[in-house]
Order: sequence, then structure tokens, then C-alpha cells
Amino acid sequence: MIRKILEHLPQTDCGMCGMTCADFAGFLLSGDLSPQDCPGLQEEAYSARRADLAALLESLAARAKSGHLIDPDKCTGCGICLIVCEYHVANDPESRRGKGPAKDAKVVLRIVNGRVVLADETLCTRLLQAADKCSKCQDHCPTQAIVLI
Repeated sequence: MIRKILEHLPQTDCGMCGMTCADFAGFLLSGDLSPQDCPGLQEEAYSARRADLAALLESLAARAKSGHLIDPDKCTGCGICLIVCEYHVANDPESRRGKGPAKDAKVVLRIVNGRVVLADETLCTRLLQAADKCSKCQDHCPTQAIVLI
């Protein structure tokens, strides 16, 4: 996902913001910075990129209330995230046995066309106020395809 954000930045590593464009992209993804914090991006030559970046960041913010950002380009469909998910382990017998969830199981994550997708993020334990913020899917993803913000 950082690569997609980076495509919309000037990619000059000018340092006017105090960091590289790649580092800046990471802060945009986490929501700690906004496009307005990049002086180079404010130049007229980058107006189209600025608009595209705003649309991308808006869609990312709307996509995952639970904080899941899934990069389909990095996902290999290995299914490790399904097996370590706290909700799956607690509520799906197949997941407790180290298998993927059954087709009709209510689950947070599911493999579709060889890639992980959010099936029902409202089930994610990250949304429970009293819960510690689980990060097992991110922590165990071998390709870093899942980023939790």
C-alpha cells in the first residue's frame, strides 16, 4: 500500500518535510501526516497527483474500520492470517484445528481468488473497546501484506 501512495508523491526525496518520500508515504498511511505536510506536493506541477492521492487516502480510510489495510499485490494467499485470527480461533472449529474456516462460517478474513479479503470486519476483536488490540494477522503475515493502522 505504501508503494501505491508513493506513486502519487513527487518521489524526489527533497527532504523539505524532513524525510524521504517513502517514509512520508508510511506516515500518510498511518494518518500521522496529511498530503499538505509535503511542501513539494503543493507545487502546481503535482496538482493531479495531489487530487489522486487525496482520493486514495479517502478510500483507504473508508475501507477498514478495524484498521486492516490489505495489499493484494503482496498477498500470496497462504492463509496464515486466517489460522491465527483470534476471532477465528475462538469461534470456528476448523480454524482451531489449523485449517481454514468453513465456507459458511462467519469470519473476519477469507481467501478469495488467492488473496485475503475482509469478509466481515465487524467481527474483528480490534473493534471491541475492552480488548487489547490484536495484531496477529499482521504479525504473522510473511509478506507484510496486512498493515494495521
